[in-house]
Amino acid sequence: MRINRSRYRIVLAFMCLLTLAAAFPLAVEAEVPYSTFTKDSYNRTIYTQPAYAPSQVIARDIYIVNEKGERTYSPLKRPQDIYIDNHDDIYISDTGNNRIVHFTPEGELVRVLTVPDSPLNEPQGVFVADNGDIYIADTGNKRVVRLDKDGRLVQEYERPESRFINDSFIYEPTSIVVDRRGFVYVVSNGSYQGIVQLDPDGKFYGFFGTNATDAKFMDKIRAAFYTKEQLSRQVRLLPSTIRKIDIDRDGFIYSVSGSSSEQVKKLNIRGDNVWKNLSFGVKTPNALPSGSVLSDLTVDRDGNLTVIDKNANVVLQYDSAGHLLFYWLGPVSVGTPQVGINQSPVAVSSNSKNELFILDDALNLLQVFKPTEFGTAVHLAYSLTQEGKYAESEDFWNKVVKLNALYSPAYKGLAQAAFYKGDYKSAQQLYELAGDSSGYSDAFWQIRLQWFQRHFPLLANIVLIAAVASMLWSRLKRKLHIQSGLFRMLRLKGKNAKLLRQLRHAFFILKHPIEGFSDLRYLKRGGYGSALILLISVAVMLLVKTYLTSFTFNPIPVSEESSGSLLTVFTVTWLSWVICNYLISTIYQGEARFKDVFVGSSYALFPIVLLGLPLALLSNVMTMSESSIYHTFESAMMVWSGLLFFWNIQSLQNYTVGETIVNVLLTAFAMIILWVLVFIFFGLSSELLNFSYTIYQEVTM
Repeated sequence: MRINRSRYRIVLAFMCLLTLAAAFPLAVEAEVPYSTFTKDSYNRTIYTQPAYAPSQVIARDIYIVNEKGERTYSPLKRPQDIYIDNHDDIYISDTGNNRIVHFTPEGELVRVLTVPDSPLNEPQGVFVADNGDIYIADTGNKRVVRLDKDGRLVQEYERPESRFINDSFIYEPTSIVVDRRGFVYVVSNGSYQGIVQLDPDGKFYGFFGTNATDAKFMDKIRAAFYTKEQLSRQVRLLPSTIRKIDIDRDGFIYSVSGSSSEQVKKLNIRGDNVWKNLSFGVKTPNALPSGSVLSDLTVDRDGNLTVIDKNANVVLQYDSAGHLLFYWLGPVSVGTPQVGINQSPVAVSSNSKNELFILDDALNLLQVFKPTEFGTAVHLAYSLTQEGKYAESEDFWNKVVKLNALYSPAYKGLAQAAFYKGDYKSAQQLYELAGDSSGYSDAFWQIRLQWFQRHFPLLANIVLIAAVASMLWSRLKRKLHIQSGLFRMLRLKGKNAKLLRQLRHAFFILKHPIEGFSDLRYLKRGGYGSALILLISVAVMLLVKTYLTSFTFNPIPVSEESSGSLLTVFTVTWLSWVICNYLISTIYQGEARFKDVFVGSSYALFPIVLLGLPLALLSNVMTMSESSIYHTFESAMMVWSGLLFFWNIQSLQNYTVGETIVNVLLTAFAMIILWVLVFIFFGLSSELLNFSYTIYQEVTM
């Protein structure tokens, strides 16, 4: 009986555990040998669960039947490309063995293509058309061959002839795609002219998707000032070469190259890049000094783009709009190969299940990665969002948030779903969490519109009453000679009145800057007290502008803002200006005292005090569509303050306009020198302290 009770308790406990497990599923994925990350809207690196997990290794053991009928081991040798057709069959260009190897979707060897009638020579690219025709970039033979689905030679595309192709053009095909019209796109090794475009008959149609020249700053200077003869003696700048290409289901062609900009291009039928303003690749500790080397890309059935960085051993995935989804990297495998870790990823492709196949030309094998629960949820959510199915995507985005609450793109997806449902307040909050100021502005625009529609009659009455009251008050003031309380207070006598009059002089400077700055010195209309009050007011307004400005115009999380650092930067910059300007003016025959420079530089910042708070408050009732108004006022505030600094120097130092410009430039240069010296001083001081402490330890031991 006791035994039965014990068993009953064990079974009951086990059932409870199962119930808890079902109610609270674990979000932990199977352990993988690499780390996965993403970037939020503020470009901060965020750790995520693995989006893909290694599932299989293909081409590790390849056995073929030789001429004697014997089954022999024949591994891959320096493979360079992989393609997966519509049936998920796998084709690998086995460059070192002069062949194309065909596998089933499960990784079983189907056949080896060598084209006996015209043997291949180091083929580096392979592509399979919808009808089953196989196109091979036969690099060593400087041609492209077309085979039928049975592997029989159908057509050869040799070096095209055209008056647009010069004799020095080297035709060595390395990568190839074919569109639905039968047009062939060929990447030639080392060619900077772009992708060679051939019509279905193999005739040259033109160069496609040519990269722009990466001209550095000094190159632009030379181009502007050098003569044609001088430029002819310079090393000719050439566009970077294209490494690999791919094509998606909509006919867009993607290229990857080593250029500093537009590393990945999405080319329409005209060859124009629709991703001009996007950047690809990430900086990682794995990267070599030579920098990022994006070596290949692939586009899956949902339009997601996967790029591999051979140099840093990084795999990056982007959505169909070119926004980073996640990337993962791991230590370079040394010694015994480890599943999931690549040594030299050279090519990548994907199948209908969105599994990734990464080819390694050092390990000579193909690794398969399948999406995890987290990766699948992200893909489904993004796919539905891109299709405009915001309501359907909401459940998947919620699942992503449950799996990883720090994955900020999920909040943008939820914000779009809330916006679609008309819940603009929630959409606004979610857009802020996602760091999307544009979406935040759109949601606020709807909120503001609804508010105006509800309160328009009341607002109209208030405006009318205010206008009438203002007119009546103006007439009453003129009739009774009433002065405003502020200026009546500023005209009081006594110690406090002097300080108030000095503060009031800031308004006079705004109207008459030259005369006003002169009065600071000769009529003593300003002092250290009023200057310090203005400086404190400027510091307060900088904080107000930082913390009260709407997220639309200041898309930086409050947690990232530091009052201490902001005030430190302001104080150091302002003091550096005062000290350096006084020293330069003393050398440059200026007439102002240090007190004059100190006080005048404080009064020159008064536009920030005057407009800082109104601008911050105004930003909270404006949207992106009125950004030009906001930025005009903001720019006017800064320009106004800059002009006051200029007139301050001109008036107090008794300079001409030209002398004032020279003084400003010398002051800026002196500030740079001062900061360098301070940096060196503190650097040496820390080293001296460490040295002294080391000697102290040696002596006391």
